[in-house]
Amino acid sequence: MRVFLAISLPDEMRTGLTAAIRRFSPLIEGVKWCQRDQMHLTLVFLGEVAPAFVQHIAEAVQTVCGAFPAFSCAVNGYGFWGNRRNPTSLWAGVEMPPELEELQRRLVRALKKLGFPDLTDEDFRPHITLGRCKTARKNGALDLLRAMDADTEADFGSLEVGKVTLFESRLTPKGPIYRTMAKFPLGGSET
Repeated sequence: MRVFLAISLPDEMRTGLTAAIRRFSPLIEGVKWCQRDQMHLTLVFLGEVAPAFVQHIAEAVQTVCGAFPAFSCAVNGYGFWGNRRNPTSLWAGVEMPPELEELQRRLVRALKKLGFPDLTDEDFRPHITLGRCKTARKNGALDLLRAMDADTEADFGSLEVGKVTLFESRLTPKGPIYRTMAKFPLGGSET
């Protein structure tokens, strides 16, 4: 099974991000926009793991999260991977407070001890994926990126981080389906 660790988003934030997608989607074709229930902030993508190994992952994540305080980070602005003529992914930006960076680093370190040697914390750039450019990237890409740059409604509020969620990702022809496998409250958090 394919699994990853992420921070779930509150409904109000999902509403704002969905509204942004509605504003941008007419500007470009060939983008697979994320559905409301798919939006999250990925901390660590583990990839394929044996179902029997999930319990070991859960124990490691619980140890890290139980000793880590809750915190918050701002979600605002937009960005993209690729280049302006040929973007590959479109996203909303997430501020990187020291707590977010440290939580991700500790999770990676704990999971490496379980035998995930390819994990890294060096390239962690927090973001919330809004869409993936599949086809016709060049058609409308510049107009879309200009609109993203000019969007005055790009402040999505504060993300209160009180837990980390372990998700399973099932790939389907209609896109991925995410299933919550476990939730790990941060120390001092009741959610």
